[in-house]
Amino acid sequence: MKTRMVAGAAIALMLLAGCSTASSSSSGSGSGSSPGGDAPPGVATASALVNKYLGNPEFTSPGDPIDVSGLKGKTIFSIPASSSVAFVNTVDKAMGEYAKDLGIKYVDYPNQQQQSQWVQGANQAISSHADAIDLLAGIPPEQLAPQIQQARAAGIPTIDTNERDQSQPTVPYVAGYAFAPFKLAGQLMAAWATSETKGKADVLVVSSNADVSSQAVEDGVTGEMSQVCPGCKVQTVNVNPVDWATKLQTTVQGKLSADPNINYILPVFDSMAQFIAPAIVSAGRSGKVFVASFNGTPAIEDMIRTGNVVTMDVGENTADVAAAGLDQAMRIMLHKPAGNEQINVRIINKSNVADVGTPAQNGKGYGDAFLTGYASAWGVSPSTLGG
Repeated sequence: MKTRMVAGAAIALMLLAGCSTASSSSSGSGSGSSPGGDAPPGVATASALVNKYLGNPEFTSPGDPIDVSGLKGKTIFSIPASSSVAFVNTVDKAMGEYAKDLGIKYVDYPNQQQQSQWVQGANQAISSHADAIDLLAGIPPEQLAPQIQQARAAGIPTIDTNERDQSQPTVPYVAGYAFAPFKLAGQLMAAWATSETKGKADVLVVSSNADVSSQAVEDGVTGEMSQVCPGCKVQTVNVNPVDWATKLQTTVQGKLSADPNINYILPVFDSMAQFIAPAIVSAGRSGKVFVASFNGTPAIEDMIRTGNVVTMDVGENTADVAAAGLDQAMRIMLHKPAGNEQINVRIINKSNVADVGTPAQNGKGYGDAFLTGYASAWGVSPSTLGG
């Protein structure tokens, strides 16, 4: 299950965004600028990493160009992890539009994040003789192993899009992965906390281990902290998605009460911030404890712009995710080697949050290098895509 799916509606996020009224501290600037001369050596390294990801992402080709003209009339059967989640729906819609622009039929299988529905979708894809199946934005292929292997036997490959990090184990019956940058996101979160505290970070990582990708984000945080801030304190607490609404706030509040020195909370997925922000306020730590996370959920980006709790979010471009998944599917359908998909991220903070819109919007604020790059890789004009 994909934890980003618990993002839900904006609910009271706008209220939470403004609930920190304390004056700014050394950790709240959100500048990403270089630290002063008194900072430990690793802080300069952390700041350099942060600054590298403040601008629009560049495009890295996933492989040799492909001729997609031979795929006109072919069918990609998309099984999104949940049709009720904005992130998933946005990616699904974008992938469908790109496929249509290229003359490929795109079948979307709506569902409410139930494994039985995923199974039904896979069975429908097989019975309808689709040319490829895409598991979109959070379906662990292990949960559909019999169906995927049946599809494979029928000559229908399965692609896994934006579900796990490249550092994590894969399964042989999936034909290709469009890996997500989960570990990199964790590294950037750690670098941010190190830079903002000038090497004095006392970090609480909030994981969500029911999600496969949570471990990759956590590994990115702990690995980067050990490199750039070995003297900093890092502790971890786990709250799984089904418990976010009922346990996340009280769990974090308890940790803050037990350790008055915590100055940064790094939830592995940014939708957790809607429960963490009130925990900080209830603990009386506004202006002293800050949040940095990953995903680029618009409501959380709005919290950066309007409040003083969330200071940074590592954002994914939903349109880039869609293009990467489609690219991988097309390479597999053309019997080409799987591509090395590079889904890009951008650090969103006070300095550039205006780029994502007011209010923030999915897919805005990342430039168009990815679109130009994929168009070139597919042998079409950029104007063909999204037109």
